[in-house]
Amino acid sequence: MRTWFLAGSTVLFLAFLAAAGPSLQVEPTVYRFGEVTEGILVRAVFVLTNVGDAPLVFPRQPHTSCGCTSAPLPKGELLPGESMELVVLFDSTGFGGRKIARRVELFSNDPEQPKRILLLEGYVRKPLPHEASASTLYYGFYLLVDLRSPDAYARGHLLGAINIPLEDLELWADRLPKALPIYLYDETGEGAAEAARLLRERGVVVARAIAGGLLGWREELGDAFFTHPLGGPKAPPSGKGEGKSRAVSPRRVARNYYVIVDLRTVQEFAAGHIPGALNLTPEELPTWLAALPPIGDAGALHIWLVDADGTTACELAAALRNEGYGNIYCLVGGIEQWKARYPDLLWSGPAN
Repeated sequence: MRTWFLAGSTVLFLAFLAAAGPSLQVEPTVYRFGEVTEGILVRAVFVLTNVGDAPLVFPRQPHTSCGCTSAPLPKGELLPGESMELVVLFDSTGFGGRKIARRVELFSNDPEQPKRILLLEGYVRKPLPHEASASTLYYGFYLLVDLRSPDAYARGHLLGAINIPLEDLELWADRLPKALPIYLYDETGEGAAEAARLLRERGVVVARAIAGGLLGWREELGDAFFTHPLGGPKAPPSGKGEGKSRAVSPRRVARNYYVIVDLRTVQEFAAGHIPGALNLTPEELPTWLAALPPIGDAGALHIWLVDADGTTACELAAALRNEGYGNIYCLVGGIEQWKARYPDLLWSGPAN
């Protein structure tokens, strides 16, 4: 009888040991994102829970099946009953027209399953001609800064330029984006050369004056890209200030000229927008387009329409393309996609 009791106790004890320890539960194990447009950054959330009775340890970061996918763990240990989110990001750029199955290998000290496989599945469709991603906008975009007085700026300025009077630039230096190229101009280019030098000293990677300022611009390109013609005589660049090795020519700036039009409400725009964006309603857009200055062969104007999720912007971009507007694009996924990729490149406050 005693032998039987001891044998039974041993079995129960071994069963208890098998059940004890850390145990990882994952919900879901397969994330199906449906269909997305190429260029979208897919965000998948997996909830990790330690359902065991000992600390669950993740000895290393998860391994992903390609560099297009990232899955950083927020911390390396979960106590019993504790949960955390594992956010997996999949960059769909370059995968247009393909079904996707991406693996994430998750390692832990769970004795039953030390390696778990998580999956992302879906389809990436090719973008239409008017659709483009946040990364495409980012790599072609630069910020224009008008250093003249507010009155001079109001009389006429380059499309999409923000107004920071030269005497206020020191206050703005730390707020301006460090990673975006910044081109600055004043009337002649002399003040802009010093301003560009200041920004470079404060960490802006590319800060350059437009050669000759607005006078140099008009000498080379006439009234192209002005909101309306500026008064006053035309004159050649002064030749002073920053040398040719630093200044950028007007024609180079105009070669691929980006203007961002944010179609959201004033309140949404003020809560966070792309630096330099104009804030217009969809109803105001046709009038604004009709009033655009003539471009001629001075360069190429690229107009980007932005909204919350890309829906309205892409509908308008498609309709305007059908009406003959060639270089109009919508930001696929809207401002949320920009925020997902470039959270540090969002400004708050009203339009300039």
